[in-house]
Amino acid sequence: MKTKRGLQFLLTLSLLFAAALPVRAHGSTSIELPIDTPAEAHAAVIASGTPFGDFVLLDDALIGASQYYEVKGEPGSSATWIIVYTYGWGDCQAGCISSHTFVYQVDQVSGAVSFDSHQGDSLPADAPEGLLMIEALNGATGGIVPITEVEPAPSGQPGSDETDWAILYEDWYNDFIATLEPCASDVDPADPAVVTCLLPDGSVAGPMPLFAPAPGPGPVDGGEAHGGDGWVHELPKIILAVLLAWVGGAALVGWRKSRANS
Repeated sequence: MKTKRGLQFLLTLSLLFAAALPVRAHGSTSIELPIDTPAEAHAAVIASGTPFGDFVLLDDALIGASQYYEVKGEPGSSATWIIVYTYGWGDCQAGCISSHTFVYQVDQVSGAVSFDSHQGDSLPADAPEGLLMIEALNGATGGIVPITEVEPAPSGQPGSDETDWAILYEDWYNDFIATLEPCASDVDPADPAVVTCLLPDGSVAGPMPLFAPAPGPGPVDGGEAHGGDGWVHELPKIILAVLLAWVGGAALVGWRKSRANS
């Protein structure tokens, strides 16, 4: 009986100790604090929604790698961890002809991850989509990536002339939501100075980037509701109408000038 009570006491004590350890939630992942090792700093960056999961730690034995990272910092100190991610291409067995780096900072105490900078050669078109997005948006992991081309449908298969803008906006919005941290329990969504964050009901408080409001029903941006058939679905039509009006006006002005000169 004493042995059983002793085991129960030790189990309770261990659960209480584990519950007392500070953690920081990143999406579906919890990071134990403080961040004490380079591996934990890298894990914090990955958990924040960045696309560096396939990158490996650079060491003396690593030869020919095209996706690797380096960590600068001192375990146990209060200094910020610096993680440099390098994507290389072009004869990487000999050291990669071209490369592009992305730099992140991780606070050892709070576990907060922030984008610092990126530099290097322009990424090739076949680089991972997530890296192309970060390059295009200067560090953001969600948002709208410029559409440079539309791939034609394979031969023999029917193509589509229409773009489902509602689905595109929903995907962009979901990417944006994935980058947000939960709001503090006492946050006032109506406060114009509040930092953009995610409320417990899934809505967003704080300033929203361009085109970020969700296409579906539900409160966003401090509680303002947007219907399922709101401006998100009508925006492409509005843009097209404005462009057509501008082209028509320019053509009319040109026609009048040609008549005046004739």
